[in-house]
Amino acid sequence: MKNLWLVFALIVVGASIVFGNGGAWQTGIPTTGNASGSKNDQHTDVTIENEALKIDLYPEHADVTVHYRMRNTGPKVQQDFFFPVERWAENSNADGEGKSDDIDHYQIIVDGKELKWTNAAGPKEKISGAKEASSEANQESSPANQKNSEAKQESRDANEENGEAKEEGDQTAWEPVWGDELSTIKSWKKSVIPFDRNQTREVTIHYTARYSENNESVSDDVHYSNATFAYSLSPAATWKGPIGKGKIELNILHPEPEDVSIEKPKERFKKISDTHYEWEFENLKPTLADDIRIVAHSKHDKYPTGYSEEDQQRNASYVIRNHQYFLDHTDYEATASSTLAPQGKHHYEVKNIKGRSDEGSPWAEGARDDGIGESITLDVKRPLPLYGILIRPGYWEFNSDTAWKKNNRIAALEITLNDERTFTETIPDEIFQHEYLIRVRDYAKPVNKIKMVIKGVHRGTQFRDTCISLVELRTPLSKKPEIHGAR
Repeated sequence: MKNLWLVFALIVVGASIVFGNGGAWQTGIPTTGNASGSKNDQHTDVTIENEALKIDLYPEHADVTVHYRMRNTGPKVQQDFFFPVERWAENSNADGEGKSDDIDHYQIIVDGKELKWTNAAGPKEKISGAKEASSEANQESSPANQKNSEAKQESRDANEENGEAKEEGDQTAWEPVWGDELSTIKSWKKSVIPFDRNQTREVTIHYTARYSENNESVSDDVHYSNATFAYSLSPAATWKGPIGKGKIELNILHPEPEDVSIEKPKERFKKISDTHYEWEFENLKPTLADDIRIVAHSKHDKYPTGYSEEDQQRNASYVIRNHQYFLDHTDYEATASSTLAPQGKHHYEVKNIKGRSDEGSPWAEGARDDGIGESITLDVKRPLPLYGILIRPGYWEFNSDTAWKKNNRIAALEITLNDERTFTETIPDEIFQHEYLIRVRDYAKPVNKIKMVIKGVHRGTQFRDTCISLVELRTPLSKKPEIHGAR
């Protein structure tokens, strides 16, 4: 039984980073003012004739490629190129020491050849040594810090003092302590691009970045903020003249495209399909109004259904997102076609997929090689329609990817519902911080049986065992459930 009279808040502040167009000098970012320019007169003869930006939204990160056609309209020059890495929230660990906020796999290519870059400091930060553009970025931007605070009411009081409080009437409108309205520059990726007189060069930048997300839990209640991605076009205003032509493509490659919203700029993107948006422009001198901010996943709250023995066995929670209501649970009996034999204190029984293994072990199939064709069958105790299946593929450990890398992960999973509806889900090779959602579409019947067959794997570096660490079922609810939040 939980001691609800004593409540602790766990604040998880994701590395909130926003990225944007490269500029000719370090300037033009909101609230930070102008940093020292690359030249005293802050003059450049280089113009952007064409820009093509592609943003792919995956479950927990964005993959970004931007291609520029740039022309030097003046004399020969060694042109500085600054690509901004901005931070929307402080990111520190439990001891108050800052963690590195950076983008992953940053790469700049000029006319097909990789270019060197350095980290140029933002305000009050030191400049790092040179790195090759082909090297991976420093540390992942997602690790979060953890802080203890007093009860939820104190958090709300703090928000009110900062002018950020929301309406108190509805628990689902609760907001985390940390806001995201103030931007500061983390650093810049600085390169030098040589241009001859009247030379045109093709410049491509590619990187990946985890979404900005600020989360907080109070006892067993968990509150997830919007998971956002941002890209600033405005630094391109430092180049000579406007951007001649541009096209921005947004592709939604995660299972809930209907949950994505473009917060800014308003009414610029044209919806081509449910998963694809485009914005085309000509002669754009970008301002702050043109900067892009996208909500990849909207905020939601998660509450235990209760603390009875039955609730504990079902491992059940209510999820509230806007006007959508869900029940997440593990109220099923699981059987597997094979199981890896125990190794010391670790066992790999299929019951581990309910997430309650004492030593945190996953289920691992016991067949030879990669386990293609091995399966798990779930007999659901209380048949309900399914919104989706939540899964942690691989050997998942909190704050570590060692076991995950060493063992196989699911790449393709064939799912059959009630022995009559079959579909295959392709799962990216990514260590997910949240459960990966497999959406169930075009099937509204109550589900009493689920069979999941391994059809493909991502190979581990050391072992051929294919693992699954968690399987939860998500069912839609027709009305808002009665919530008894932490007190």
